[in-house]
Amino acid sequence: MKKGFYYIISLFVVLLLWSCSTKKNTKASRFYHSFTSRYNIYFNGKTSFDEALNSMQTGYKESYSEMIHMYPISAQPKDKKETGGPFDRAIEKGNKAIKLHSIKAKPAKKPGWRNDPKQRAFQEKEEYNPFLKKCWLLIGQGQFYNADFLQASATFSYIARHYAQDEEVVAEARLWQARCYSEMDWFYESEDILGKLNTNGIPRKNLNQYAAVYADYLVKSKQYDEAVPYFKTAIKAEKNKLQRTRMKYLLGQIYAAQDQDGLAYKMFNEVAKASPPYELEFAARIRQTEVFSGANYQKVVKMLHRMAKSDKNKDYLDQVYYALGNVYLNREDTANAIKNYELGVEKSTQNGLEKAICQIKLGDLYFTMRDYIKAQPCFSGALSGIQKEYKDFKRVSKLSAVLDELVVHVEAVHLQDSLQTLAKMPETERLAAIDKIIEQVKKEEEEAKALAEKEAYLADQAAKGTGINRPGTETGGIVLPTSSGGAAFYFYNPSTVSQGKAQFQRKWGRRTLEDNWRRRKKEMSTFDEEPLDETEMAEGEAGVVGPDGQPLPADSLEAGLPEVASDDPKSREYYLQQLPFTQEEVDASNIIIEDGLYNMAMIYKDKLEDLPLSIEAFEELERRFPDNSHRLESYYQVYLMALRTGNTALAAEYKAKMINAFPNEDYTIAISDPNYEYNIRMMDSVQDSIYQATYNSYLASDTVSVRRNFRNVSAKYPLATLMPKFMFLDALTYVQAGDAEGFKAALKALVEKYPTADVTELAGEMLKGILRGRTLMQGSITGMTWNLRFGLGEDGSLSAADSARTFTAEANTPYRMILMYPTGSVDKNQLLFAVAAYNFANFMVKEFDLAFEEAGPMSMLNISGFTGIEEILQYYKMIYGKDGYAQALDKNVAILPISEDNYETLMRGKTLEEYISFFEENFGEKAPELATRWKNRMLVEEEKQKEAEAEAAETGMESPDEEQPEAIEQPEGETPSKEIKSVRKKETPVEETEKAAEQPAAKDSIPETAVPDTVVSVPVPEIKAPADTVSVQPSVPDTTIISASQDTVPAVQAPEERKELTLKEIEAIRKREAEEEAARKEEARKEFEAQQKAEKELQEQKAKERAELLKKQEEEEKALLKAKVDREKQLEQERKGKLKQAEADRKAKMKAREELRKQKEREYKETLKQKEKERKQKEKAYKETLKAKEKARREARKAKEAAAAARKR
Repeated sequence: MKKGFYYIISLFVVLLLWSCSTKKNTKASRFYHSFTSRYNIYFNGKTSFDEALNSMQTGYKESYSEMIHMYPISAQPKDKKETGGPFDRAIEKGNKAIKLHSIKAKPAKKPGWRNDPKQRAFQEKEEYNPFLKKCWLLIGQGQFYNADFLQASATFSYIARHYAQDEEVVAEARLWQARCYSEMDWFYESEDILGKLNTNGIPRKNLNQYAAVYADYLVKSKQYDEAVPYFKTAIKAEKNKLQRTRMKYLLGQIYAAQDQDGLAYKMFNEVAKASPPYELEFAARIRQTEVFSGANYQKVVKMLHRMAKSDKNKDYLDQVYYALGNVYLNREDTANAIKNYELGVEKSTQNGLEKAICQIKLGDLYFTMRDYIKAQPCFSGALSGIQKEYKDFKRVSKLSAVLDELVVHVEAVHLQDSLQTLAKMPETERLAAIDKIIEQVKKEEEEAKALAEKEAYLADQAAKGTGINRPGTETGGIVLPTSSGGAAFYFYNPSTVSQGKAQFQRKWGRRTLEDNWRRRKKEMSTFDEEPLDETEMAEGEAGVVGPDGQPLPADSLEAGLPEVASDDPKSREYYLQQLPFTQEEVDASNIIIEDGLYNMAMIYKDKLEDLPLSIEAFEELERRFPDNSHRLESYYQVYLMALRTGNTALAAEYKAKMINAFPNEDYTIAISDPNYEYNIRMMDSVQDSIYQATYNSYLASDTVSVRRNFRNVSAKYPLATLMPKFMFLDALTYVQAGDAEGFKAALKALVEKYPTADVTELAGEMLKGILRGRTLMQGSITGMTWNLRFGLGEDGSLSAADSARTFTAEANTPYRMILMYPTGSVDKNQLLFAVAAYNFANFMVKEFDLAFEEAGPMSMLNISGFTGIEEILQYYKMIYGKDGYAQALDKNVAILPISEDNYETLMRGKTLEEYISFFEENFGEKAPELATRWKNRMLVEEEKQKEAEAEAAETGMESPDEEQPEAIEQPEGETPSKEIKSVRKKETPVEETEKAAEQPAAKDSIPETAVPDTVVSVPVPEIKAPADTVSVQPSVPDTTIISASQDTVPAVQAPEERKELTLKEIEAIRKREAEEEAARKEEARKEFEAQQKAEKELQEQKAKERAELLKKQEEEEKALLKAKVDREKQLEQERKGKLKQAEADRKAKMKAREELRKQKEREYKETLKQKEKERKQKEKAYKETLKAKEKARREARKAKEAAAAARKR
């Protein structure tokens, strides 16, 4: 009986557990899994989540000087590289609950369930555990607070789809998703979600959450006007006291940004009275002073002074004095404002953002007053306290860099003036002045020592209770990186670099970045800048030479060395050694002053845009140094500033100075143009378009247009900012023509005229290569360079092993097909797609490997996998067939079959021309059309090159170092019969003046005296002179070219030696050249006809290898692919259009708000001015009333005294 009872109990337990399985969907199983997941796993996860969230909110430290974030999570970096964080346990628990208690099995269907909407909806659900939605939200929220915003947005998007029938869950998930987008600055997506929620209706339960999320979105997108009502709703609904107080503080900042000072003051007052943490209370009090608009400002000043005296505010004194400065500045009391800002900087203890803001404000005041020397340390010091994310970081950084540069020159001028003044003093006065300086130095050292001892004592006392040298603590004001790598490397952190710079300047002062920077007088050094060669030291053991140029012995050096300069600033010698006593030292000092004044003036003009101060500096430079080396540039700069400010008298004065002193300079020529003002205004807009056209002409090898544009710009806009680039393009045209001398001269002119231009460094390297004897690679920038030699070393040479390599005519060896083209001239992706698509469609079994390689200026697509010459030639014929891709390729692509071994040889010192000759000799019979195509292409490119050279010759353009030749008139009325290379004057022989040809003559056709084919010949008139000889000289290719279509021909300098030819020899040479030209043309014609015939036969022999079905399938696939691509492009365009429209709308709103704010600001200032005026009037009236009363009292007193005197009488 007892045993049976146990059986029954066991069976009951098994049945109960089975009924609660996740695979069985009943009321009991749903209740069991809901209850278990809620009070077991979810409870633990939610507890961990709340603890982590509370820790984040209470431990978050922020700067209340800027507009704070609505939620602390917004301070997390947007580009988080690692996932995970303090909320990982909550995420883990949520996943565990879903894994163990998810019920997805469908419940039993009741009869007629299709007609019941509730039953039908119940059957369509995806999750039947009613509590798991909390677990899903816990996972998403944990990912959100771990700052994994993208992952969290995906989770909330899944929740919204997974619980599509639960409106409250969908709304909550979408609101969290919108928060994720806002944190990632995806404002368009966030606004889209919030807009759809508002349109579709928001459940009552989610209204407060909607207000908070929408307010956060509006603040992040800087739509402050629209954010205020949502903020008010969110503040009322917020349950966390600290978060509610933070939101009130942020609302106060928004009111202040909208110039609603009254509402801002009220809101900050609520924050201060809410008993928040002291930092927040203090910040609220400070912000109240900024928006205080009452007339009794003394009340605010007294309150701030009381705060400054309080011990608990000793770490916030910078903010207190900053607020005091703001109060005085609002009343236009600049002196007291500056005084308090300086106190704020001086009393700061944390060197943080608050001190930096105080320094920026002080620097702005000095900058507005044009006191740049005092503004410089303010901006420089502020950089150490702000991060790159700070709103004014770029402006402060730029101003700091400019003022740092300016101060160097100002202090250099001041120092040299002081040194010269001291040097000119009588000795007694000079020594007295130096003694006074020494006393000041000693006093400062004693004060610094006392301060250091005090700071050391305080630091020691503080360290006893807190410990020192912990990771992350501050040492000497510089934040050290921790061992965990959390801090950035020192030189990548602008804040620590700025702090180090400040410490350096405190110790060493401002030093120029140069060698021997610790020395004030560099000439005191006895060592050469260049290191001595070891062999030279070994010969004489001395690096010093005597008057005869011979090394001095080592034992004679000590007597010749000067005394070591004093480094002690407390000795007279330290200062006396810096004074310029000799004329050489005075001249060196004057040069420093000249350069300093000039650089100051240029910085005032270009970087600070303070034109009056710049003109003043230029005039001071001219007054003190009338013959200074910067005179031309100074005149021109003052002339430009005078034009800019409309000072015609000053402009005319300096224009006359330039014409009188520098009549032939570019600047003078430019301003002498009557249209100069128009040209200078149009230069910036015109030069860009001209340069783009010139660059395109260079790419197209149109050297005529490049040089013509260069000449036009040089004449019309000689001061164009793009002139160095124009000169560089002009120089490169000589490369295309193969003119090494012209290229060298053009580069030299560029380097000398524009030594600091951005292209000068590249031009200098090219010039060095030319001077070392490296040869030019002649050819078009986009054309195929057939004579390019691959695999050369840096010095242009080949190793002995590479020179000995030769091509081999192996037929049964692996081959590859090379598709070679100049780098950048072909779209790699299109080329790869065309080849891959063809191979895939035509070779089902055979596989080819495709890979890109680069060799010098050439790129190539290698098609590997061919077993021999027969297979690769068959492939070559196929790609040139009707369905092949070769005909559709870019004209810059050259197709070459080559074996693997020969490819290796080609890349080790061979040229394409050499390989083509080898291939034609060994495999020309197997592929005659291939060799023909190569030859035709080479001939076409050669003809193009010759045409370009001829056009250049016709325009009369020579190398920059050549003089313009004089014109020789051609006799009229005489018809030349044929073309020869010599030209006679009327009645006299013509002397040709070209240099001897550097290239060898053609094979067995032209004697040594014949002119190369690259020179264009000119018709010669009938010879009338009795002499039977004329002088002729071989000309150099690509230099001076004689035009047959003009009436004048260039004449050049006569050579040292001339060779005489008879008329018969000239006629023979002319005839031979004509025959060779006709033969060459006939050969080219025959080769072209042979190529056409071979291609035609190849197309006729092409078998129909592919079935019609495959063609249709290919066409359908292409159509589908094209439709898909078009659809994607359309969607992308629509999305971009929406984004663009949304951005435009947002900018329009921001612009309207900004205009409204400015208008309110103007009205407010006008009101203040009016109130101030009324106050002054009242004050004046009150004073007049007091004066009247005082006068009446005096008169009454006098009358009384007179009456008393009368009574006494």
